Amino acid sequence: MKELLNKNMTYVFYIFAALILTGALLIYTLFEKTSVAIRQNNLLSNIEYIDNITTNMSALIQTSTDNHIYEALKKSTALRTNLQKSLELFVTKRYRYVYVVDKEQQNSKDFRFLLDGARDNKAEFLENYTPLNIQKWQEVYSTKKSLYFQNKDVESLWMTYLKPIVIDNKVQAIIAIDFSLSDYNIIVEALKKLHISFISIILFAIFLFFVIAFFSYVDKKRIQKLTRQSQKIRKFNKTLQIKIEEEVEKNRKKDQQLIQQSRLAQMGEMISMIAHQWRQPLSAINSAAIAINFKAQLNKLDAQELIEMSDKISSFSQHLSATIDDFRDFFKPNKEKKQVTYNEIIESVLNIVETSLKNCNITVIKEMHSEIVFNTYANELKQVILNLIQNAQDILLEREISNPTIVIKTEENSLSVSDNGGGVPSEIIEKIFDPYFSTKTEKNGRGLGLYMSKMIIQEHCGGELRVENIGDGAQFTIQLPQEV
Repeated sequence: MKELLNKNMTYVFYIFAALILTGALLIYTLFEKTSVAIRQNNLLSNIEYIDNITTNMSALIQTSTDNHIYEALKKSTALRTNLQKSLELFVTKRYRYVYVVDKEQQNSKDFRFLLDGARDNKAEFLENYTPLNIQKWQEVYSTKKSLYFQNKDVESLWMTYLKPIVIDNKVQAIIAIDFSLSDYNIIVEALKKLHISFISIILFAIFLFFVIAFFSYVDKKRIQKLTRQSQKIRKFNKTLQIKIEEEVEKNRKKDQQLIQQSRLAQMGEMISMIAHQWRQPLSAINSAAIAINFKAQLNKLDAQELIEMSDKISSFSQHLSATIDDFRDFFKPNKEKKQVTYNEIIESVLNIVETSLKNCNITVIKEMHSEIVFNTYANELKQVILNLIQNAQDILLEREISNPTIVIKTEENSLSVSDNGGGVPSEIIEKIFDPYFSTKTEKNGRGLGLYMSKMIIQEHCGGELRVENIGDGAQFTIQLPQEV
């Protein structure tokens, strides 16, 4: 009976070992499929990201050059410089080169540089360029479609992504990005190591098939130990996930509090502006009321005079009411775009802040040269312009500038707000749009104003907000996309 039991147990062990071997083979098969998927997904995610970048670059270049890329770049060195600065933003350790080339003639084999996003050793405008794997470049011109391919030199392996800029069914230029495959190679090497590990597991399973009877007890203990460790790991992961969610929630609440404080601070400034706007009308109403009372006591108030005084009080009251409407409309949430011009936006903002600026002896110069109609979020754009004007006012007052001046200028699809406050220090000019970065620590600056302004212009309005030092001050420029 005991021998029969042992024999049956032996069969059980063999069956168990066979199941282990079968399971190992299935896992290995799944691993191979997963490995292929991981490599493909990693590469495709890079390509998708780069395609988004080049699409935005193409749109920016076409907008900036009015769809005449070569002619516009040839005429304007400043335009080339600005566009190359935009390309430089995408140059990182991974994305090594970003550049734009074209051909003098469609059937020519010679390429030339139009724009080079390299931070150092830039290629000159119209400098000749002979690419590797030129057949791929020619293919982009013939098919008008994007493609990517692998390059290799003695030092490294990288990919090149080519994006045609097609205008009027003609390739005017090609945006090229060379990006490193170091991350991809790391994944491939890791998968190779795992592959070796799986092969070892399969060999171990085959060996186990022949010695399972002897090691069954040890293996059972090992499995039990692994099970306990797995339970501990799951428990630890669950606890860690809860802690992460709690910290994320805390940070979210902190961000909301900071944003709310920033809004309250802006509301306080608005109330101060309302006080400036109301001071003169209230004084006039008070004077009219005193005059009516005084003449009534002396019985010298005739009907015509009473009507004139009443009309003045009514006029001043309507002015006060209009002021309230301006401020209420300014903060009213607006979820829909509307047709508006820069002039309308600027006049609306100046209705709110002009009195405050005059009381601070700040001169406002308007140079309006744009009549373009934009389809955008008007109230959000007003908030950005108001923030730029308030920042200019703060710096002029803080630095006690003589003859303080703010210049508001519009040209085509751009609007700029500049001052003579000495400009932004070079060591921080690259950081002023970062969240929580502020130079107003003594004035409870939250570092959210310019960050939120940039997000509104870029994310909501689809435009661009940038800063530069010009002359004796700083200039902030807004560019909105012009709808055709």
